Amino acid sequence: MKLSLKLKAIGRWQLAVGKNKKPIVNCQSSIIILSAFLFLIPVAVHAQQTTSQTCRNRIVNELSQTHDEFRSHIFGSRKDRDGKFKVLTGGEVSEERLGILETKGRLTSELVAPIVESYRVLRCQDVAICETMAQSIGMKGGLLDVRPLGCAQVTVSRYDECYLAGDDTSDAGMNDDAVTLAGYCNQMIEDSLRLERRVLQLAVAYDSGYRATMQFAGMIDRLTRELPRYVMEPVRDMINLLGRLHQIPCFIGQCDFPDNSGLSSTSKSSSSSSVDISI
Repeated sequence: MKLSLKLKAIGRWQLAVGKNKKPIVNCQSSIIILSAFLFLIPVAVHAQQTTSQTCRNRIVNELSQTHDEFRSHIFGSRKDRDGKFKVLTGGEVSEERLGILETKGRLTSELVAPIVESYRVLRCQDVAICETMAQSIGMKGGLLDVRPLGCAQVTVSRYDECYLAGDDTSDAGMNDDAVTLAGYCNQMIEDSLRLERRVLQLAVAYDSGYRATMQFAGMIDRLTRELPRYVMEPVRDMINLLGRLHQIPCFIGQCDFPDNSGLSSTSKSSSSSSVDISI
């Protein structure tokens, strides 16, 4: 068998076998196919990275909404000029509400229970977001039941942005992305919950000091207003009464016949002494 290499005018290389000179491999076509294959590899990788980044953005948006709702329950929200409901510490919510720390006429110790309950709801919602993300990687669309530890069961929709399985659910790259996204979500909620705990400690400490100062100031103010009424007026009336005791009439016998025995004995002693002097 004789091998020959033939260069045609159109610039194609052909590998021929035997006398019939039939082409076995078209070099130009092979180069085109190889180039297309090499081009599709980064495109597929880029598409997978874009899906992972989209899933990250969805996680961040969900966590931001839950934290804005939590802050609005703690600090309250107000409607601004644009018609949006702004949280007093930043963020947006769907309605205006009065915060727990804005409650008047209560001690800070009475507000601890609703604050702790609000924080528990925040933790449950954050954990539910990560569990929803994890169960959305291998299946697209539909509803699923999520029940974090210590929380009530909720029914939520899967995150289509986090669907990474495609046609092959056993892809190693998908598994790596799933592990990365799970670690990213867990780290996000851990950091955010730690930050919220510190904010709550600062807010409760400030609220406790503020309410104690206001209560003390209120007691002093009431004391200064009520002192003349309940203390000074009775003292003044008592002094006036003591000054008028001599006006009280006497209704006993001694008032009509006073005892003059002391006066008679005194006069007798004075007369006897005068007699002695004359002698």
